[in-house]
Amino acid sequence: MLIDKSPSAANIKLDSIDTPKGVLSAWYCPQPDNPVWDAFLNSTSYGHFYQTSIWAQVRTLDGWQPLITLIRLNDQLIGGFQMLATSKAFLGKIGIVLKGPVVESDDPIILAFVINSLKRTAKKNKIRALIVQPPNKHQDLAVILKRAGFSENYVHSAIRNNTVAVDLHGSEEEVFKKIKRQKRQNINTAIKSGVVIREGNKNDLKKFFHFMCETCKRQQVSPSPDNENFLLKMWDLFSPTDHIKLFLAQHEGVDVSGLIVLPFSNIAYMWKFGWSGNCGHCRPNELLYWEIFKWAKNHGYLYADLDAISSALADTSYHSETATENLSKTYSRFKNEFGGELVSLSNGVVYIPNLIIRWAYDRLMPYINSLPSLRNRILQR
Repeated sequence: MLIDKSPSAANIKLDSIDTPKGVLSAWYCPQPDNPVWDAFLNSTSYGHFYQTSIWAQVRTLDGWQPLITLIRLNDQLIGGFQMLATSKAFLGKIGIVLKGPVVESDDPIILAFVINSLKRTAKKNKIRALIVQPPNKHQDLAVILKRAGFSENYVHSAIRNNTVAVDLHGSEEEVFKKIKRQKRQNINTAIKSGVVIREGNKNDLKKFFHFMCETCKRQQVSPSPDNENFLLKMWDLFSPTDHIKLFLAQHEGVDVSGLIVLPFSNIAYMWKFGWSGNCGHCRPNELLYWEIFKWAKNHGYLYADLDAISSALADTSYHSETATENLSKTYSRFKNEFGGELVSLSNGVVYIPNLIIRWAYDRLMPYINSLPSLRNRILQR
């Protein structure tokens, strides 16, 4: 989709070139809110909420600085990227582009211009290392980036290299039949036990955050986000455009679990889950997932994205092996039984502007990466 919007007077022109198709230009957008960019992302299958200006505004709570660059062809918006930048004690300033750059073209000239714009933005903002993970549906972009001087990613362990996608095409009955038999039985158990699903609102976020923290305690992991204010700000920014929903499962009038859904483009992203730990015998969580699938399908979304599963279970699934008893009891296994496809994603690539540091990175980081204690000391500070 081409959005016909002339560059705002507030935007700063970074570069332009003449091509057989017209003038390509790159524009830096200093304003924190960019509804034109967000609307473009929502209109393309390459778009992801991680690239939106509203997501960037939430991430400022964690100390990230947003840098948005738009790419235009003859004043038509055809792509761009949002870079988030922050400083690390041992590394200096780093940048990350998750699910980007987003480009509605496979033209080599346009792609080369976008990649050069990435590099220019990194250099201009004195970023020492730029981590890029291409859009889920544009994974071949990682190969193109490597040819353009990007390295393997050893820097940012938070990049998730898989996701579980449930196809919502077909009838409701067909979607239901793809779910594992035991899960279907559990859904029916929940219905017979009187579990109901309701749509929540901002006032329910405190309760949901408590559920999420309880879930993290059981899984022995730190909650992310780690504070309720993150969710509250996210609700304020995402809800005006209907890009956030909260669904809660309740039994006998008491809420027991919840899930935040971020509907974007043609995908319903099932972002964060929380369960109090109560009423497990009623199977509320299976019904919660199923009702969200139905909601997403009825509202025109083509897929439900259940997010990543653990690398251990992913490896087991890729090799068609039987999961161990420990893996069988995990939340990853729970998500992997709703008939979704396990999709492998890029680990991302890294661009280091300084040639000497890049040379050292390519040779030393594989060794550092093999020593978890040293790696964490360098990268997590």
